[in-house]
Amino acid sequence: MRVFLIHHADAMPKEEDPGRHLSEKGRDQCARIAAQLKQAGVLPVKILHSDKQWTTETAERVGEALGISDRTAQAGYPIGTDDDIAPFIAEIEGSGGDIMMCGHFDYLTRTVSKLVCGDENAHVAAFKPGNGTTMCLDNEDGDWTLTYAWRVEHLAAA
Repeated sequence: MRVFLIHHADAMPKEEDPGRHLSEKGRDQCARIAAQLKQAGVLPVKILHSDKQWTTETAERVGEALGISDRTAQAGYPIGTDDDIAPFIAEIEGSGGDIMMCGHFDYLTRTVSKLVCGDENAHVAAFKPGNGTTMCLDNEDGDWTLTYAWRVEHLAAA
């Protein structure tokens, strides 16, 4: 089983777009992320996202490019910066297959730490420098490892 964590793509500034849709740069980031995931053969059973427009669009664009847009859904629990990660950990354990989350920096960082070392407050990995950073974690016999990570600016243009 694998877990894919994507720090959402760039959104428009609130002053320019109160709805905070993806910027042109954010749409490009999504295309790069999706192309890399597609090349790697990634097909999660579901792609979750928060209720924020920019995470929704990130998840939808990645899902569409992977041909699995019907597997994209808003998480049934809050996944903001300070929200409890326990519901997501439970969902991972019960997913029956690979799962992807398009979310927010601190939530994703704490999820990696919890899976890899059992302590969400340990600092195992960071989604830096920022938007579009993607990580893959593998579970083998109950042991989670960080398999790979990439920054979106290191990916070829789609």
